[in-house]
Amino acid sequence: MSHLLNVLDPDAQIGRQWNFTVNTYDTSGQIDLVTGCFAFMFTNIGDVIARVNNMVVFPSATPATALGDSRSLSGHLLDFYKGNLVLSFQVPTAGVAPLVEIVQLFYVEKTIDKRN
Repeated sequence: MSHLLNVLDPDAQIGRQWNFTVNTYDTSGQIDLVTGCFAFMFTNIGDVIARVNNMVVFPSATPATALGDSRSLSGHLLDFYKGNLVLSFQVPTAGVAPLVEIVQLFYVEKTIDKRN
């Protein structure tokens, strides 16, 4: 059995520790990636159309009571994301509240090896 398959086993002897960050953004621009990022999720929690890497994320029909669209992207086992993360909002009019929550999952520096 390869080490990659062992990582999928709950009794695995080798694995990677991971953590996550949660941030909200209300302005367009490039988002700083956390070192070791392997996945991210984003949710429109505002009331205007947003785009993340040109993927449209619609707001909720009732922003005060429900979340808008969300998406998640991840690589395969032990992959790292090497692209950019760019957020943009439809040009807001007076009285709107653009807001997107972005969760980044990342590997921490330590690799666990229970064999030793």
